[in-house]
Amino acid sequence: MINKQNKVRVLEDITPDSIPYDELFAEDQPVILKGLVKNWPLVKAGHQSPDKVMEQLEQHYSQRPMLVYKGSPEIKARFGYDKSCTGFNYSSERTTIPEVFSTIRSQLSQEQHDYLYINSLRLDEGFPELSESHSLTFDHSEFKHNQPVAKIWLGTESVAAAHFDQPKNIACCVVGKRRFTLFAPDQVHNLYPGPLTPTPGGQMVTLADLSKPDFTRFPLLKQALENAYIVDLEPGDGLYYPNMWWHEVEAFDRFNAMVNFWWMTAPPYLGNPMDVLMHAMMSVRDRPAYEKTAWKELFDYYIFDDPEQVRAHLPPESHGVFASMDDNLSRRLRAMLRNNLNR
Repeated sequence: MINKQNKVRVLEDITPDSIPYDELFAEDQPVILKGLVKNWPLVKAGHQSPDKVMEQLEQHYSQRPMLVYKGSPEIKARFGYDKSCTGFNYSSERTTIPEVFSTIRSQLSQEQHDYLYINSLRLDEGFPELSESHSLTFDHSEFKHNQPVAKIWLGTESVAAAHFDQPKNIACCVVGKRRFTLFAPDQVHNLYPGPLTPTPGGQMVTLADLSKPDFTRFPLLKQALENAYIVDLEPGDGLYYPNMWWHEVEAFDRFNAMVNFWWMTAPPYLGNPMDVLMHAMMSVRDRPAYEKTAWKELFDYYIFDDPEQVRAHLPPESHGVFASMDDNLSRRLRAMLRNNLNR
């Protein structure tokens, strides 16, 4: 069902201080960094037992409350929308690391159990001391204005349904085995995304269950699966994948931990493209087809084609919004948009 020909490149003997960023960025697809963080203290503790990892996390915990997702045994580890897509199939609550780990420990011998998922917790906020010993070296020009942020993901078995993230990512498997199923951005047409709001974890996710595909309901899913990249990670392995790639993440063990490093490639003053998408839904999507065709040409010309072509025939003093974007021009455009939207 899944095309095994989509091979994922594997780089061996990479350490946190020797990541070949130019090589990774040139690939523009997922790359496995085998054994990247095998010497991290938490990875080594996990070889003894998951409980050793939980003990270390409890010892270094900052005592800051965090959000945990809690699902009943019926969700079978898959966190996502409810049947109406107006809510979720799990609850969320503020809690602490000892409370979460106590629940996990109390149900270890139970075949049916609650599913608990702490996602996207900043490592330096939850475990500031561990953030120093569980890090990577970022010595590439791409990080000059975009320092990566480390986040930790903890819990029982879980499935984070396929979604995309705007940042680039290096995911480090710490405890438990994980599987990433990845899709290039052009597969969005075949992945049946859910609503933009509400969203699990801030991003819309697919409605399709990749492990039990329903091709009657989601016929195009077959094409997505034929173009999927499958990555299985052991504790200590890392995975690089580009921004905007769709990915489903499965954690298989009764206790799992992952640390990932996210960074944006664009300067912060460019803002969030999702705002543009929603504005276009309001202003463009429901216009007559012939108008949308014309607007598509304008978007291609002004946005997606070479910006130099747009201004090459104009005197420099008239470039205005066609000039190369910087913080000052971004502020001017924001002010203009606010005025236009408030009319």
